[in-house]
Amino acid sequence: MKKRMMTAVWVLAVCLTAMVSCTTSRRPHDEQGAALLHILNADHASLVVLNNDSLSIHTDRGVQDLLRLLREEPERLHGAQVADKIVGRAAASLMVAGGVSEVHTNLISTPALNLLREAGIPVSYDEEVPQILNRDRSGQCPIDSRLNDAETVNECVTILQAGLAL
Repeated sequence: MKKRMMTAVWVLAVCLTAMVSCTTSRRPHDEQGAALLHILNADHASLVVLNNDSLSIHTDRGVQDLLRLLREEPERLHGAQVADKIVGRAAASLMVAGGVSEVHTNLISTPALNLLREAGIPVSYDEEVPQILNRDRSGQCPIDSRLNDAETVNECVTILQAGLAL
């Protein structure tokens, strides 16, 4: 009897821990964020930017679209709501530098989430992971790995602009 009770208590503790980690790792999307993510996922896009009433859909891989917008059309990012499938530290740095107002994503890394929160940018996401993996899932995303020694957003942007020339 005592062993069963201890097992039941242990199972309950495991279930409660799972529930807590699940609820703390997800931030629900508001109606507009959900709509932007629906467009992102339905259109097989990589990035959706809503600024005022202007919506743009982008399809380049990685952070190329964010980098291009920051260089060529920074006003598109400033104050915009952004939906991005995967947000690592590189994408988050470009979003902070661009002055986005909100981020909605399917997957975000902990360093990216911390960076956006420190910048005061509201974030909704489906899943948080310790790091974004490379395409074959054998290690860290190569773009994010370039930023491992960077300490500021400006350093991150400089590294990305130098290493990912369009």
